[in-house]
Amino acid sequence: MTDTTQSANLPRMPIYTYRCTACDTRFDRLVRSETTVACPECEGRQLERLMSLTAPPATGGKPADLSRLGPPPGGGCCGGGCHTHSH
Repeated sequence: MTDTTQSANLPRMPIYTYRCTACDTRFDRLVRSETTVACPECEGRQLERLMSLTAPPATGGKPADLSRLGPPPGGGCCGGGCHTHSH
């Protein structure tokens, strides 16, 4: 199995960003279904979950393969292989 296949099969662990409404502290937490979240500063539980960015899958210490990003090698929306329109 390659690293890509292995990382695709791993369970995702959501990391959420929170803001405590009592003391305005912002913090991140790894949250599983049974996790109870409290503010690390005041231990308050009145929290607002904020938008946070997701982390890309781990690459096992190798540089990420970005070669497949961008337009297809043949150009156009489908690499010119659809023959339904001109590119």
